[in-house]
Amino acid sequence: MTSLRIRPVRPGDLDQVAAIEEACFPPAEAASREALAERIAAFPDSFLVAELDGTLVGMVNGCCTDSPVIRDEMFHGTGLHQPDGANQSIFGLDVLPAYQKRGIATQLLRALIAASRETGRQAVILTCKEPLIRYYETFGFKNDGPSDSTHGDAAWFDMTLRLGN
Repeated sequence: MTSLRIRPVRPGDLDQVAAIEEACFPPAEAASREALAERIAAFPDSFLVAELDGTLVGMVNGCCTDSPVIRDEMFHGTGLHQPDGANQSIFGLDVLPAYQKRGIATQLLRALIAASRETGRQAVILTCKEPLIRYYETFGFKNDGPSDSTHGDAAWFDMTLRLGN
């Protein structure tokens, strides 16, 4: 990789962000273009993109909340975003298939964890499918067990990374 840059999302990134989301998630789980536009406007500091030679190849995003887990309602609008919330959620960690297995997701995740520490968050929370539990555990996330989430009619697990702030 020549020049990978992790940076906050910008409104002009919407087309590329929507294409990444569509490529990385099944239709029942993918955020709509409208939802992504709302997220960009509501929490740009919690929405990072990976740019490689001027092209977006990945992203990580999620609202801030006092909730200890991600609730399905959080995926359907930005009204539950709490700018001063104790926890940083992760709605999606996406890397275009052609750029996977190059450490880009790792860099995105580490950047959001570092930003969460810097802003005094207590934890980073996410839900994932069972095959990804071990991946997130390598970053220090703890598996809190099956989630109440039914987002996209899938089975999810709640994961928490305590930041020790």
